[in-house]
Amino acid sequence: MRRMILSVVTGLAALMLAACGAPEGVGAFEEEAAPRDALPAYLKAAELDTASSRFLAESDGVAFYAAKPAADGAASAACIVIDGQRDGSSWVVGCAEKAPVATGIDGVQAMLVTDGFDSSELQQDGWRELHPNLLVKRL
Repeated sequence: MRRMILSVVTGLAALMLAACGAPEGVGAFEEEAAPRDALPAYLKAAELDTASSRFLAESDGVAFYAAKPAADGAASAACIVIDGQRDGSSWVVGCAEKAPVATGIDGVQAMLVTDGFDSSELQQDGWRELHPNLLVKRL
């Protein structure tokens, strides 16, 4: 009986999260959108839900965003965007059914992580936190 109650509570929690439409545990999506959160126009080809994009950080001229995919899918689906040159010539998007999700381009790797993600082992391997939901590593 206890297992069944836990399953029902877990199922209800999943439904509530799906109704919110934000990937589970990625606080950046809970913040109100600001002008800086808008993706550059050339990233429209990435098939992202542009209303969901959130600017996470910029480092050495590289901008990092979180977004949700435009296609209907799991409510927890999330994408990490690396805009390398800020001119449309070097960008990449990586998406997964849920965070963490990582991708890389031009010697930069980025990982979108959930709130409270334990990155201590990754930091020993050269990753650094630029935002509570973003880890970056230079190659």
